Amino acid sequence: MKEAVHQPKSGFLAGFAVVGIGIAYFFFLSTSEFKEPGVALEYDLKEFEALDKIPTNFAEESSIAVNIPDPNALAVTKDNLYVAGANKIAVYDGDGTLSITLDVSGTPICMAPAADGGLYVGMKDKVVVLDAEGNPKSEWNEFTPRSYLTAIAVNGPDIYVADAGKRVVTRFDANGKPQAKIGEKNLDQDVPGLEAPSPYLDLAINAEGHVWVVNPGKLGLERYEKDGTIVTSWYNPSVLKLEGFPGCCNPTHIAFTSKGELVTAEKGLVRIKMYEVTAGEFDGLVAGASLFPREQSVRDIAVDSRDRILVLDPQRSAVRVFARKESEHGQATQPA
Repeated sequence: MKEAVHQPKSGFLAGFAVVGIGIAYFFFLSTSEFKEPGVALEYDLKEFEALDKIPTNFAEESSIAVNIPDPNALAVTKDNLYVAGANKIAVYDGDGTLSITLDVSGTPICMAPAADGGLYVGMKDKVVVLDAEGNPKSEWNEFTPRSYLTAIAVNGPDIYVADAGKRVVTRFDANGKPQAKIGEKNLDQDVPGLEAPSPYLDLAINAEGHVWVVNPGKLGLERYEKDGTIVTSWYNPSVLKLEGFPGCCNPTHIAFTSKGELVTAEKGLVRIKMYEVTAGEFDGLVAGASLFPREQSVRDIAVDSRDRILVLDPQRSAVRVFARKESEHGQATQPA
């Protein structure tokens, strides 16, 4: 049975503010170049910076230094961490020690591990498939100059690729043959259409195999079947509440813990948060904006085999590690 599509929970004023910002973004953006708005469209966030001055159950551990130029994307397996930058992919073991560096042509935007030990690497308008030794095995060129690939997720034989330029997610088979389109506007089937005002369009698959896609322009998430049928959705635009998403296009990145907890990252004011994904209920803060300079944006996030939250910080050239803090009485808290 199809689940009901959830409606936005925000108040009128917050929703109106977000819609206004979104309209301004759409007016000034081209369909493929993702130009950022000018000074006239910038808005003051200082009064909202105090919203995340609350306790958090997470503590930051030692970072993993990244010694490649322009670190841009993350991928994790049980044993390894992959960090991609300009013409390089660095592979680290479970202790954060560099084990090997692979050469690639260009700067990957997104990555996902393959079942055979290889790697799917998303460039702007193609997917490069590497084998277990890091050698190029094939390329998928089922894209156009308008494409801007931003996320890859693997679920058994299915590989999902998000294209922010074309506002669509494509499901491929292991040979790179397209199988279905996801997120294309179809009001007869209750699919509102993905809105991507800037080059952020993420997706992730939880432990139950459910495909969750961010609709950044609507400030929320949508769950789909593999054939593109929408199952449910929720949107939470809010400038004045921490549990909501502000700006034109958030969250920018998502990941799941082994328990199915949704982890999100935002741009503008950089925050890492957690949600119960089915209903979109806010479940706590991982890291507040005080830990990230105002001009910063997170390039990617991931969750490792120990359920630590990994945040790719290009300004520090590091993967920052946040782990749930435990005490003899259970979870402890620490100010953000």
